[in-house]
Amino acid sequence: MMTPGQYRASLRDGRCLYLNGKLVQDITDSAPFRVALDYAAADFDYDNDPDIRQYVDKSGTKQNRLFQIPTNPEDLEKRFQLMSRLSPVSGAIGALFSLMNSRELLANVNADYADRINQLYNICKENDLRVAQVVTDPKGDRSRGPLEQDDPDLYMHVVEKRDDGIVVRGAKLHITAASLVHEFIVLPTRRMKPGEEDYAIAFSTPVNAPGIRIINKMIEPPSDSTFDYPVSNRRRMPECFVIFDNVFVPWDRVFLCGEVELAGKLAGSLGLWERILGLAGMARRAKLLAGMAQLLADYNGIARASHVIDKVTEIIFYAETLEIFMQSALREYKTTPSGMVYPNGKIINVAKYYGASNYHQMIRHIHDLCGGIVLTMPTEADYRGEDTHADLEKYLHTTDAVPVEHRMRLYNLVRDITADTQGGWDLVTTLQSGGGLAAQKILTYRGFDMDSAREMVREAAGIE
Repeated sequence: MMTPGQYRASLRDGRCLYLNGKLVQDITDSAPFRVALDYAAADFDYDNDPDIRQYVDKSGTKQNRLFQIPTNPEDLEKRFQLMSRLSPVSGAIGALFSLMNSRELLANVNADYADRINQLYNICKENDLRVAQVVTDPKGDRSRGPLEQDDPDLYMHVVEKRDDGIVVRGAKLHITAASLVHEFIVLPTRRMKPGEEDYAIAFSTPVNAPGIRIINKMIEPPSDSTFDYPVSNRRRMPECFVIFDNVFVPWDRVFLCGEVELAGKLAGSLGLWERILGLAGMARRAKLLAGMAQLLADYNGIARASHVIDKVTEIIFYAETLEIFMQSALREYKTTPSGMVYPNGKIINVAKYYGASNYHQMIRHIHDLCGGIVLTMPTEADYRGEDTHADLEKYLHTTDAVPVEHRMRLYNLVRDITADTQGGWDLVTTLQSGGGLAAQKILTYRGFDMDSAREMVREAAGIE
């Protein structure tokens, strides 16, 4: 297992990164990446919470739980606890487990595909590597398929097949923390049909492979104060466009090549592990929102007002519902033919839809409880300032039981995660991560037993 220092050193591998139009020579020495690197490197502190981060295998050797293949509900529960503690850099390991879930499916068309997935898993486990799921193509004109686009590169595709591998070209967008991982797992973005064989591809590649360029977008707060931005200055990550410019992929890293009938199934397999991670995040944020709402009410002396209790209770219902969904998805687990246990996909899809479609309403309740001061609260510099400190102590006072500094810190937290830097990221990713609301509707509609529902109606109506 790597140490935090070894993880940082592992990123100095010649990867081609850009930020604000300029080449990043060394990501570990780049100030804009400092917070993200600190956040990711903490995942490699295996002595912190070892009961969750490690497990003992059958030989009595301590192993990284991140790579433990769950074979029973206890393993799955431990894995879920682990994922809720990790940065997106380690959380994206779900892409590897999505592949593991798909081994039997892929082996039906090519036994080598399953063997190659096992090889990738072993490489990542033995070297403690982090991966990113790389799925979303630019897509161009959404009304047209890959072959009908003005530019064929708007969907990732094979441009050359060789004896030793394939050459691919295209781009993948919206990849969180792509610059901070070691391996990309590239999957199709959608179903493919006959004639689109060159677009039905899945493979893995090192991030530093020749021809890969990563364009980073950093969501940065205007100051580095953790007083003013308590979350954004501890937990932000780059969002990335990944360009594949004639990238060579050896055959032993290819998991799908031309089998159009499997492209959609493989694309859909990713969502399971990504959505369970998203569900964990939503459940955690929901509990935070409930506590935030109550503390706002307490600090402002309105905790007994009926409309306040109503808003706080609605957020509690939201938080409890997500927790019930989460526990149900783990309890109603499924098992692959190889014995790998995974969460119930149907429950996760419904939970993701419920959580994402109601999140903005919960934020509205928080803002309603805040008032305008959530945006106008002065900064830490004002509070510490010799000329302004006394004014803020006087006019931000509510009761002697509530220190002004505590009140400011609470409002800064609210603003940061609901109305500012981190908040904007959360509002969008809650909807889009793991697929938008339409994707959950489609999956849930397809998975519903409509035949038995129709039969119930016929029986109730006396229709023979």
